[in-house]
Order: sequence, then structure tokens, then C-alpha cells
Amino acid sequence: MENREEENRLLAEADAAEESRVLLMEDRGEKVGYVVVRLEGSTLHLHKLQAFGYDGSERPQGETLFILDTLMRSAASYGENNGADWIITDFPDFYDFFRARGFTIEDGFASTPMSTIVRYEG
Repeated sequence: MENREEENRLLAEADAAEESRVLLMEDRGEKVGYVVVRLEGSTLHLHKLQAFGYDGSERPQGETLFILDTLMRSAASYGENNGADWIITDFPDFYDFFRARGFTIEDGFASTPMSTIVRYEG
């Protein structure tokens, strides 16, 4: 995220570790969501996944689902580019969002090898 002041505000709101980063999604200049990520060795932690206007009280659909999916995939790409080979959430799976994308659910948290999301065709 280019604006470090805004990034620090979002990290504080998410109660994220100092070394975390925010990946922000915009559509035509309007901020539509963000994901808070943290690298720990070769593991990418998804600390928070947020589409603006979505409160989590119901299954995400339509544009909200698209935004959340795009943010998750952007986070995976960030992890892959920074040497991560595993993804884990720091929050429970919601409405089977991650299970539907190939993650394994254990103790309410979701995890998967990076290759589930980031694939190379040779």
C-alpha cells in the first residue's frame, strides 16, 4: 500500500502485527476492500479479509464474493512473490469461503499449499 499512514491505520484497526502489510483493492479509484497479510518464514498468514460494506452476517455473494476472492488471490500472489509456499488464515473460515477454494479446514482455520491458488502452466 503506497499510503503508509492509511496502511498503519488499517493495521491498527485489524490489531495486526507490526510486520504485516495491507493489500488494498480499488475499482475506478474507489476503495472496495483490503487484506492484511504477514509472512512468517515460508507461510503467508491472512490476518484480515475485508470487502467494504460487508459485515459478515450473511454468505457473501455477487460483487462482494468477487472482491473477497480477488483479495485472497492477490494475497496468494504476494506470498508467492515473497517465497511463501503455504497459506493459513488467522481467523475461522466463514460460510465455507476458503473450503470452496480448496483450503483444508482444521479447528476453524483454513490452510493450503500455495500451489492450490497459484499455479504455473509449463
